[in-house]
Amino acid sequence: MKMSSLLKTTVFILMLIGAHVLLGMTCNRVQGQYGILFPPGNGSLSLVLWVVGSILLSALMGGLVAAFVRPFWIIALAFLLSSLAMLLAWGINIYSVPASLVYFLITIRYGRTVVDEIKNRLYFSIKPIQQEQYLLLIGLALMIGAGFAHGYQDAARLSGEPIPSAYKQKIMDSITHTVQARLEDQSSLGPLEKTMILLGMQQAVEKFWVQADRLLEPYAPYLPFVFGLLLVWLLNTLLGFIAWIPLLLLGRIVPLLKALGVAHEVVETTQARRLVLD
Repeated sequence: MKMSSLLKTTVFILMLIGAHVLLGMTCNRVQGQYGILFPPGNGSLSLVLWVVGSILLSALMGGLVAAFVRPFWIIALAFLLSSLAMLLAWGINIYSVPASLVYFLITIRYGRTVVDEIKNRLYFSIKPIQQEQYLLLIGLALMIGAGFAHGYQDAARLSGEPIPSAYKQKIMDSITHTVQARLEDQSSLGPLEKTMILLGMQQAVEKFWVQADRLLEPYAPYLPFVFGLLLVWLLNTLLGFIAWIPLLLLGRIVPLLKALGVAHEVVETTQARRLVLD
C-alpha cells in the first residue's frame, strides 16, 4: 500500500473511531438519563438529538469506510477498533460488552455485503450502501437500547420494584399536568371540585401502579430487555424517516473526494470462466 493510500485510510478509520466514541458517550448518557428518553418528557430533546446525531454520524462514517477502504480485512479492523472505542467510551458492564460484540458482528456482515456488491458492479455506486444501511442502523439502535436497559435495570434494583419509582413519578407528573390543563378549561367546575377530581385521578393511578407491580413481579428480570427492545423499535421507526440523511451526505461527499484528488477512478479488467456449447 502506498504511503498516500495508507494516510488516507488511516484518516478514514480515525473518523470512524471518533464517531463511535461519540456513540459510546451517548450510550452512557442514555444509561444515566434513561427516564427522560422513554417516554419523552422535559429535557428529552437534547438527549434525543445526541442519540439521533451519533447514530447518523456513525452510519455516515461506516458507509465511507465500506465504500473506500480496501482490502476487506482493514474494514474489519476499522470496525473492531471502533467497537472497542465505543465500549471504552460507554464503560465496561454486563450490557455494553455483549452489545458491542453483537454490533461488531453486524458491522462485519454490513461491510462484507457492501464490498461484494460494489465489486460486482461495473461502475461505482452508493446503491449497495443504501441497500444495506438498514442493517447498520439496527446495530446502532441496539446499542442505544442496551444503554437504556442497563439504566432501567439499575434504577429498578435500587427501588426494589419492577417499575422504578422515578419512572412512575414521571408518568404521574405527566398525567397530572394534562388533567390540570383540561380542568382549567372547565369553567363550570369550582376549585374544590377540580381538586377532588385531581386527587381521585392520582389515587387511581397509584392503585394502578400497585396492581402493575404485583402483576409484573414474576417478570421483573425481563422488563429491562422488553423496554429496551421497545425503544429499539421506536428508534428504527424514527430512523426510517431520516435514514436518507447519511446517504444524501455520502452522495455529496463522494464527488467532493474525487474533485479533491482523495479518491480517483481506476479501470479494472477481470477474466471470467464460463461453459459454452461452441
